[in-house]
Amino acid sequence: MSRLNNCLTAICGDRVPLETARKTFFFLLGIGIMLLVISLPTPPPFYKGEEVIPLTQNAKIVMGVLCFAVIMWMTEAIPFPATSLSLIVLLHIMNVDSFGNLVKAGLGNQSILFLMGAMGLSAAMTESGLARRFMLWMLTRVGRRTDRIVLAFMLVGTLVSMWVTDMAVAAMLLPLGMSILQGSGCKPLESNFGRALMIGIVWGSLIGGTATPAGCGANVLAMQYVRDIAKLDVSFAEWMAVGVPGALLMVPLGWFCLMKIFPPELKEIPMSLDSIRDELRALGGLKAKEIRTLVVFVVMVALWLGGSHVAPILGFKAPEAFVALLGFVLLFMPGLRVFEDWKDASRSIDWGGLILIAGGISAGMLLASTGAARWIAWGALSEVGSLHPVLRVLAVITLVELLKIFFSSNSVTGAVIMPLIIALAMDIGMNPWVLAGPAGIASSMAFIMVTSSPTNVIPYSSGYFTIAEFAKSGVVMTIIAICCVTLSVSIFGSFAGMDIWH
Repeated sequence: MSRLNNCLTAICGDRVPLETARKTFFFLLGIGIMLLVISLPTPPPFYKGEEVIPLTQNAKIVMGVLCFAVIMWMTEAIPFPATSLSLIVLLHIMNVDSFGNLVKAGLGNQSILFLMGAMGLSAAMTESGLARRFMLWMLTRVGRRTDRIVLAFMLVGTLVSMWVTDMAVAAMLLPLGMSILQGSGCKPLESNFGRALMIGIVWGSLIGGTATPAGCGANVLAMQYVRDIAKLDVSFAEWMAVGVPGALLMVPLGWFCLMKIFPPELKEIPMSLDSIRDELRALGGLKAKEIRTLVVFVVMVALWLGGSHVAPILGFKAPEAFVALLGFVLLFMPGLRVFEDWKDASRSIDWGGLILIAGGISAGMLLASTGAARWIAWGALSEVGSLHPVLRVLAVITLVELLKIFFSSNSVTGAVIMPLIIALAMDIGMNPWVLAGPAGIASSMAFIMVTSSPTNVIPYSSGYFTIAEFAKSGVVMTIIAICCVTLSVSIFGSFAGMDIWH
């Protein structure tokens, strides 16, 4: 690294910061590994009976470009969205597909509109104060017992983050939790109650993100890959049929885990909850903007859950992306206006996150169409097909959770693993949704590393727990989450089009 720094200094004339040298090193390393993967001799094919499963040159190129992207995503040598855009650029330069097709596959994908609409709804619930009102109301029902307070924060975080982005939920809960801890005299890194409450905020936010397609970008990515690659239609309600029971099962088990690992030093907080009640009382009745947001929210949820059943009534189809876009547009309409102008809304939309997903979709679709995903899946995961149906689901979720240790983005994890999982399922004669659904849910569960999700960083900034403490409890929570999702799929999968028993 120091030699590279010296070389850069000689070229630029000025002393190059160490961070710049580090990013340059990893960028060049990514380029080198990409070229190495592309230039390596073509490995022998795999065989499925008499059928040959080869690795084509275009497939090698896609794998090489994806290796470059993974290194960039892991090291943040260049920003996440720029890495995703570079996928489109590199794949076009290397003639894997036309520029128009690459742009259409990514930026033209309807999941981008779904996420934009979902982010708009999330912003409206925050902007109007509706989300905060609901959280305050829930917390006033808790009482002074510390164990119940932790459970309440986890439950509130879960319920709200089903519809509001994980980061926003963590950001809203953090000041409420901090006021309780400070009022109780709990000091950072000394209080088990502080550790449990702050980690509980993270877990609640993440758990809720697994319950609905609107909860996390990776969920939409999983549904879209199943539709585009496997040609299967998956509805909003089908996701919830498995996601909601799994999430509701994780909350009490996760809470029990926190109480055992970090038993609160206080049985009851020494302060009253009057401050929270006073804040709720000061809000008064529902404001006009909250009512308008609630109306749009109810309409969107009804259409999402109604799915194909409402099409005959409306006279047209209402896919999830259309409903999200409709709700977002309604938030600007006279009589339902929540945002005063476009700038207010656009500030709350993670445009970089949308670009990240768009580039990932382009590469993921080529990973499937060139045969690369099938070749990798058959070579690395083919033994999964010989396992018991329940163990197949368990193995896939565990694989995704291991990848979460390395990737600091749920969408990146989904972009890398989802085409492989779908290819594997199709090859072993399984319904792809049976494996892709649990894998999509699992990609939102970033319980081990603080760096695995920006949501984790927000409560970590409070200083009440260390990275090691988060990881220690997170390993246990990850095992709990894997079991909960597997159990939910096993019991409720038949209601979600993923019956693993047939």
